[in-house]
Amino acid sequence: MSLLARTSIVSAATLASRVLGFVRDAATAAVLGAGPVADALVAALALPLLARRLLAEGAFNLAFIPALARAEAAAAGAPRRLAGATLLLLSGALLSFSLAGAVFMPQVIGLLAPGFAPDGQRAEVAIWCGRVAILYLPLAGLAAIFGGIANGAHRVLLPALAPVVANITVLAVIAVLLARGLVASDAAAFAIAAATVAAGVAQLALMMLAARRCGAVPRFERAGLPWRAAAGVMRAAAPALLFAGLSQFRLLMVAAVVSVSPGAVAALNYAQRLMDLPLGLVGASAGAILVPALLKRSRAGDAPEAAGRAVLAALAFALPAAVGLAVLAQPIVVTLFQRGSFDEQDARLTSALLAVLALSLPAQGLERILSATAAAAGEVKAAERIALASLALCLAAALLLARTGGAAPAAVAVALSAMGSILGLGALLARRGALRLSGPVLGSAAGLLVASLMMGAAVAGLSALWPVPQGMAAAAVRLCALVGAGVLVYGGAALALKALLPRLAGAGAGG
Repeated sequence: MSLLARTSIVSAATLASRVLGFVRDAATAAVLGAGPVADALVAALALPLLARRLLAEGAFNLAFIPALARAEAAAAGAPRRLAGATLLLLSGALLSFSLAGAVFMPQVIGLLAPGFAPDGQRAEVAIWCGRVAILYLPLAGLAAIFGGIANGAHRVLLPALAPVVANITVLAVIAVLLARGLVASDAAAFAIAAATVAAGVAQLALMMLAARRCGAVPRFERAGLPWRAAAGVMRAAAPALLFAGLSQFRLLMVAAVVSVSPGAVAALNYAQRLMDLPLGLVGASAGAILVPALLKRSRAGDAPEAAGRAVLAALAFALPAAVGLAVLAQPIVVTLFQRGSFDEQDARLTSALLAVLALSLPAQGLERILSATAAAAGEVKAAERIALASLALCLAAALLLARTGGAAPAAVAVALSAMGSILGLGALLARRGALRLSGPVLGSAAGLLVASLMMGAAVAGLSALWPVPQGMAAAAVRLCALVGAGVLVYGGAALALKALLPRLAGAGAGG
């Protein structure tokens, strides 16, 4: 199968997974709304969601697959032994963590959601749901190993479909809950937590099926396993896992700060889920396109210019997406989520958080591009320090801003943290000569910003002139029309500015 065909399969499966993820979140919102029970479930699923983001979405492969390739070149049978040692090490660590987490779940929930009253409903439901959901962690570790083995053998279809199967599993359980009228109940939250574990089992089964008869299927021999090499894989994977989980780490910090406000944790989660699609697309382009291109361009000596153009490409997507999400936050949330237990008050809170989080989208998108550039340039350690410093900034800013007005101001900390990260990464890469932002690139970036703002103004004006109609179908048509109008305005403005800016620059140079 060609590289283009494999990329197309992964892209199509990823898009299908994202769409089903939205459907799953909308169905969860219909069952639980954004009240105390939803808060409890989101807190309980925080660690499983983090594990899925770190392990089940390919970040671990960046260290594991090259290690398998080196083992294959070293000796026959070495990939099997390395895979076996890595499997035992990773799954054993995650299983131990899961068992300890189940025992100390009250303390875990106290850390993740300190605003929950220890003897209140939210804490009690979160503890019981968390003790079930945390069993997902070792399943995610096993799925990551078998998925890496399958990907290393260029088998992409079944691993790419694994998130789709996981979403379908959870949706099936939610459909039963809706059919039985079990909404806004503790039993519904517990069932969704159990469905998350079932989804992990389904993912693992599909990954094992994909890896069958591969040359690196784990082997456990009496002669011993390469534990040192497996530990090396774990250490090498740490930076990729950190960079992949930055947005989720920030969400956990802000959620912990705002957990004292009923409904804020669930609303923040729903808003972040709407951010995941554009962020995921930028991240996928960074890993699948930018890093190989930089490695190739480095031989020709023009990697800094390639990185600058990648920054521009990310802005071309992230800037209009951010403005669009901010301007259309209310109709997007109402259309996608407001039904069942998710009422008008929940929609107002979620849309306010989405509008604030949208401010961070360009910075978080650039962060993924610059992190990938730093990795390609061999500046992993410095990039790790910058990432950790940005997380410390996020926590400090969230604690400070939450005092000024609650959940929405606290969410601004995400944008501040991401901005600090890209400033640090940009300075590092520029100092090392790995990033060069030429005059044309900066001019084009300014043009994209102006085009995005023009789009936002046009959509906001059209939205004000077009009252929200009655009925979900009519509201969806209005939203699609507003999005379409925004695309047309942005495209037209970007093309016009692209033609105008060189003329202005030439006139300025002539003067």
